[in-house]
Amino acid sequence: MNTNMENRRRNLASGYPYVFVSYVASNGGGHVAVVDPAQNTVIQRIKVGFNPGPMCLNYQEDKLYVVNIDQDFVTVIDTYTLKVIKTVHIGSPSTNSAPVAIFAASSVNKVYVAHSGDRAVTIIDSVTDEVIKQVDMVPAGSGYPFAFASHKNAPYVFVACKSKDTDNGNVVAISYLDDSVYPVGDGIELTFDGTHNPLTAHPLGQTQVTLGPTGMLTYFGIHEVYQSKTLSLLDNTVSGVYLDNGLLFCISQENKTYLKQFKNLRIDYKGHITFDQFTEISSFKGQDKIRASSNQNYIGVTIQPTNSHTGGLQIYDVNAASSRFVPLSLVGDLAFAGDNMAYVGDMMAIIPIDVVRATALPGILIGINFMDLLTVKNIISGYSYQSL
Repeated sequence: MNTNMENRRRNLASGYPYVFVSYVASNGGGHVAVVDPAQNTVIQRIKVGFNPGPMCLNYQEDKLYVVNIDQDFVTVIDTYTLKVIKTVHIGSPSTNSAPVAIFAASSVNKVYVAHSGDRAVTIIDSVTDEVIKQVDMVPAGSGYPFAFASHKNAPYVFVACKSKDTDNGNVVAISYLDDSVYPVGDGIELTFDGTHNPLTAHPLGQTQVTLGPTGMLTYFGIHEVYQSKTLSLLDNTVSGVYLDNGLLFCISQENKTYLKQFKNLRIDYKGHITFDQFTEISSFKGQDKIRASSNQNYIGVTIQPTNSHTGGLQIYDVNAASSRFVPLSLVGDLAFAGDNMAYVGDMMAIIPIDVVRATALPGILIGINFMDLLTVKNIISGYSYQSL
């Protein structure tokens, strides 16, 4: 998560940014609900097509980009006026592009949309909101793109791709400078589940980490992606988040009961891997989403229900190195608003979590009333260095 707060222009008087929730109503209508976290109420609902899903904010947080999964377009919303600015069509008219992920670069004015229908990434100019070009993942990679990660000090956006019929995967780097595509991994065999983002990047640049049953580190320079190496300590991970202080937190596969924490996990251009510290943190089976709070004082991990325990949200205090658990009946997407509030998706609502007290507050109904049947999809609040 980005903590460069002078760039946070969409904050309310309370100091918290809006929370954006994409959802689909039973009649097929898609909207984005705008939640004021100071009052925990929906202040506006914005029509965005039939099946909205993943969203991202640009680095300045003055534009919200919403993927419409079924209609091959991205809706652009002004976060000041909460009005739709533009609808950007992606893909080929003859192909269902099936967009599945979206990411805004922090160092250049570009937004990236992964569409798995034709194994390509569309690049959008985030100033004009016009399509710059479509970049094919073949022959650089054989898989279908589904996740992004980068950092302000990285000259590339990294793309995770997955095979259509198996869990086999690969990673591709797209240059911010000229949109060139480079394969990553030197033939290392990777597998992804396609639902979790396995990519993250060290905040100082030059190290990209790929998580999964096999964990991989890649060194990159300004003009070249260098060799990659595997690290067994990263094996059996699923997804992770790097903090600005060099701490990397990783969730584990669904049958594991621990989080992994590294301090300054790095790789150099010769392929030497180093780290200052490795710790396993007690957790639960069913780990799903991992997010950092705005000031990175807390890590949140959603826990899906299993036969042995209820679902909920694990809140890890980074400074105190301690965890608390908030039980929840349904567990969907996760977002932090500031450092004090988290929001977890329910079926037709989102549940505010008081992070400091580790307490669930009354749910926020996303629809107009309880008769308005809907499905909550994605929740975001603030810029992220990863697609969510």
